[in-house]
Amino acid sequence: MYFIGELSGSSPDMKISLYKWNAKFFIKFETPDLEQVYKISEMDASEVSIREMIDDMFIQKVILRFREMYADVGEIF
Repeated sequence: MYFIGELSGSSPDMKISLYKWNAKFFIKFETPDLEQVYKISEMDASEVSIREMIDDMFIQKVILRFREMYADVGEIF
């Protein structure tokens, strides 16, 4: 997997990275304990369009999902 770079919107609490592998872009959102990965075909988007897609609204949705994921993990422990 080839690391392209860190995307804007990263913070100490969540890292956003862009990778490329097997004709797909991988957008990886990481917190200290969890991660979310979105796969997008190179046929459907470019690196530039992906950087534009990851706006504040999308990041807020990712953060909401992380909160839900942390709640789910909390229920099993």
